[in-house]
Amino acid sequence: KGIDREFFLLFSIFDENDSWYLNKNIEAFTGDPTKVDEKDADFMESNKMHAVNGYLYGNLPGLTMCKNDKVSWHLIGLGSHYDMHGVHFQGNTIDLRGTTRDGLALFPHLSGTALMQPDRVGTFKVVCRTFDHFVGGMKHLYEVSSCRSPSGAQQQRGAMRVYYIAAEEVEWDYASNKSSAPNVYNISSYEERYPTQKTVVGTGHTRSGGEILKHHFMMPTLKAALNTGISCSNSGPLLHAEVGDSVLIVLKNKASRPYSISAHGIEEVGCEEQPETPITLPGEINTYRWNVPERSGPGKTDPNCITWVYYSTANFVK
Repeated sequence: KGIDREFFLLFSIFDENDSWYLNKNIEAFTGDPTKVDEKDADFMESNKMHAVNGYLYGNLPGLTMCKNDKVSWHLIGLGSHYDMHGVHFQGNTIDLRGTTRDGLALFPHLSGTALMQPDRVGTFKVVCRTFDHFVGGMKHLYEVSSCRSPSGAQQQRGAMRVYYIAAEEVEWDYASNKSSAPNVYNISSYEERYPTQKTVVGTGHTRSGGEILKHHFMMPTLKAALNTGISCSNSGPLLHAEVGDSVLIVLKNKASRPYSISAHGIEEVGCEEQPETPITLPGEINTYRWNVPERSGPGKTDPNCITWVYYSTANFVK
């Protein structure tokens, strides 16, 4: 009742290695069936279809709606212990039992319903953010059209908040406190015991010895917040905003490969026609604008302040 559009999405990995028709498919779709090794790891992996309603790589049809429609998404998980899905809706937020989110966790043989009222016209992604599933094709598009008489664009009436962020490369040691490590790990080589890897992070406070870019924001009583999800203590800065604000991100890429900056839950200005966030090449400085509409704020059962993660979507998995 009171719903304009309903969609049912089944997230499941279909393992064609267990299909009754595996041998028939080998005979029909391979040049020389005698050379096919059914136990080959790559062959077996290629037969695992990371599908939504049986479709991969954006081929799922029918996900169309109108701006301001009341949309009900019924999400179903099915399969084995591999079918743990992080379903993410780009471009709009969803209501989950009174909380404001833009994604949900889906487990095998469980289901959930998310309510959405899209307030933007454009093409957006609905994907599983579990890395292996995302790479395997569990990513599709939904389209929001302007079906009614266009109304005036909603004006952001809050503050314009400007943040300066850099992407830098630093040497990161996953075991910086080595005093007790020999008592835990019985490994002969010091190098094996304490590997050091290079990681790129959005710099807020870097450790001593590196270039420091500090961010201090003193903003009490927040209606919405943007947070970083970069691991370890060397995370990016915490960005603050209230409903109605606009956020201007000036990103300087001091790393050796392309990066971008994209946030969940908010409105990325300029991404309506192309769902991919523009990248910033090494040495470049780009500006990104985010709006914080009403739907980005806390839901009925949320606390007064909620967080949204941001990160680079240039080569999402890496």
